[in-house]
Amino acid sequence: MRLRFTWLVLGAALATAACRDEAVTHARVPKPESSAAPMTLPPELAAPSEKTRGLAWTLPSGWKELPGDGMRLATFVPPGGLKTEATVVALPGDSGGELANANRWRGQIGLPATDEAGMAAARTTLGTKAGPAAIYDFTGTGEVRARLIAAVVNTGGMTWFFKLKGDAAATETARPGFLSIIKGLKADAPR
Repeated sequence: MRLRFTWLVLGAALATAACRDEAVTHARVPKPESSAAPMTLPPELAAPSEKTRGLAWTLPSGWKELPGDGMRLATFVPPGGLKTEATVVALPGDSGGELANANRWRGQIGLPATDEAGMAAARTTLGTKAGPAAIYDFTGTGEVRARLIAAVVNTGGMTWFFKLKGDAAATETARPGFLSIIKGLKADAPR
């Protein structure tokens, strides 16, 4: 019995001593090199490829299309060396929802988040052959004023984001050409 009591007291003492040390320590551990292949999305979640793009567009005179990279399917550059550019991204489903996307765009140009009513007030709709496009137009209030115009089209289980972003004056100059791209959107059959 006495041996059991001794072990019990010794265990309690060790536990108490271990709990007293409240110091936080930090360590840097190098990331092991991985020989694993990069992660790929299943086909139903992957962005459309060039062969099965899903939407087709026509650029206005003078605009240039650059190849996409990463999540971008394409980048559009307006003529005249303007400090603005348009990007195209397509994601599956509703891609986070309308309010979350509008607030992310607002944050990109230094504006505070808005609510459902503010988002609805900022939205206009533009008809396209691919379906309606929700258009958002936000101008920042910072020292260097940025402007972002986004068009969102839902088609074929994908949400397509067309975004024109840059210097406020340059974006205003490029706005008519950008909106003509959106107006001209149409379904694109697989090639």
